[in-house]
Amino acid sequence: MKPNVLWIMCDELRADAISAYGNAHPEIQTPNMDRLAEAGVLFESSYTASPVCVPARTSLVTGRRPDETGVWGNEAHGDQAHAIAPDLVTFPEVLASAGWSTRDFGKEHLPPALSPWQSQDPAGSSMRELVQGVRDAGGEIIRTPGMGFAVAGTWPEDRDYPPEAITRRAIEAMSEVDEPFLVRASYLQPHTPVIVPEPWASRYEHVDFAAAPAFADGTSRFETRFAEVNGGHDMDPSDFQRAQVAYHGAVAWLDDQVGQLIGALERLGLAGSTVVVLTSDHGAHLGEDGAYGKHTFAPQSHRVPLIVVDPRRDVPGTRRADLADGTDLARTILGACGIDSPPQMGGRDLFADPAPEIILSAIGYGAAQSRAFPNRGIGTGHHGGGWPQRFCARTRRYRLDMTTRIDGRTAEPDEADLFLADSLADPLERTNLAEDPRYRPIRDWLAAAVRECADRAYQPDDHSVYETFVPPVGG
Repeated sequence: MKPNVLWIMCDELRADAISAYGNAHPEIQTPNMDRLAEAGVLFESSYTASPVCVPARTSLVTGRRPDETGVWGNEAHGDQAHAIAPDLVTFPEVLASAGWSTRDFGKEHLPPALSPWQSQDPAGSSMRELVQGVRDAGGEIIRTPGMGFAVAGTWPEDRDYPPEAITRRAIEAMSEVDEPFLVRASYLQPHTPVIVPEPWASRYEHVDFAAAPAFADGTSRFETRFAEVNGGHDMDPSDFQRAQVAYHGAVAWLDDQVGQLIGALERLGLAGSTVVVLTSDHGAHLGEDGAYGKHTFAPQSHRVPLIVVDPRRDVPGTRRADLADGTDLARTILGACGIDSPPQMGGRDLFADPAPEIILSAIGYGAAQSRAFPNRGIGTGHHGGGWPQRFCARTRRYRLDMTTRIDGRTAEPDEADLFLADSLADPLERTNLAEDPRYRPIRDWLAAAVRECADRAYQPDDHSVYETFVPPVGG
């Protein structure tokens, strides 16, 4: 019997926001997501292929990293002429050709050249609609000083909350389809600016979120500059607290949607024949080191939740520490459906293939015109030029990230801006060991792996990606 697939997709959902992953605040509970973890497999060491929306989402559906797709940043979303790798195939298309009905509800955010779904309904995924709704009601949007990065707001109580349509339409689709289905409920939440209605908006007002930590000595120039551009280091402590309350309130709202989706599967008699996957495109900074949003390889931005429930597998409550990344989703879902993956699809089947020693992630075009926030044209690199391209290599123990391309050329050795962390000894990855001679063999090994990957990367022209760039909403 062909299984159904329900893919619950979130945006900027940190792994540590879920209580099953060990939220630092015991008052914060996500009972429905925890229920999924108790029924299936929770991957503790899962990372995004890129800590920004469009490249991460491209990797999820194609099983290929940004250096293989040519999609390095959100600029690819609005550029009709943007060159991506010619051999890309998406796993929803493979499922459709094998007889699955594929339907997507909510946020898609892919390059125009990719159209994975037989049916795609974006209702409820517009950030502009949420921000405008708060403004129309006279509400306040919390912003960082300086560039004014929008962080959080409260949805007006007298209006329907648009993202609820995603849950409703996904449930309708699961109840209507006779053939096996792939249904994705793709939520914008808890993407910044986090805009959530009551009672979730104030649910965690009683929780005391400690002040964000300051930078550790020796962090990379890349992360320091990102925080400087972002401006969160000058946030008023009360705004920091309110932003934390809003974010975790949005996660609580999201957990409620997960409960509704699980309940619908049970009510429709589909729970025993449906594979359920919960994940996110990337995580998010919540004021740590003055940063909001994503964009770095720090664990709060790079690490993502990944929970897979397959009712045919006798593995309830399993926790796995082997490395997983965004490219693994495609082969894993195809494998669960009994379908061979196309040879051009990367990643691995998490239930059939051995774990890798290293996973690689990447972000940024490294063009002279690149900016940290291209939708606003803000954020030059620390050198005053374009925002750099950067790679990350992870093992079970270590993280190394480095600049590989800057101002449209390969970065020189003194521009690499190496950061190395021992993730076991330093779980928050705040101490830079790159210049410690005891770690030089590890540093050089991982840096060589990055350079080899960067040297053969699919790079679009330095200018073309910006010529027709239409700033995306969100991402």
